[in-house]
Amino acid sequence: MDEVDVSALFMPKTVFGSPEWVELENKENSMGPDQLLDEIIDKKMWSNVEIAWMLKRLVYFYGNKKSILKNVPVERMMMNMNDILRVFYVLFDKMDPEIDDNMRSYVSAKLADATWGVNSRTREYLYKLETK
Repeated sequence: MDEVDVSALFMPKTVFGSPEWVELENKENSMGPDQLLDEIIDKKMWSNVEIAWMLKRLVYFYGNKKSILKNVPVERMMMNMNDILRVFYVLFDKMDPEIDDNMRSYVSAKLADATWGVNSRTREYLYKLETK
């Protein structure tokens, strides 16, 4: 009897876990993450797997509590965040992805958290701090 691949029934297809992703992870393990990062940055155009890998690295470094990024000038950090947001804005607008309720809830919660300093309440608080 032929075996049937039922993995698609349980998890939606993503870049993570794809053969290309596994290949990139193997490359990272053999050459090191910093060398792979430099190699990807030097390319003019990146594959979806390379983009996902880069986002994973950014999440790691920006989320690390002891990150060296705490020493980055605020203006540069704001430019970095603006660049990332522009990428997501373009992708979301272009792709208009179908998102299940769990993922939509997660994205909504994270974006709501990220509005600190943008919504009127927290913006007013920041203005008050600025005038002191």
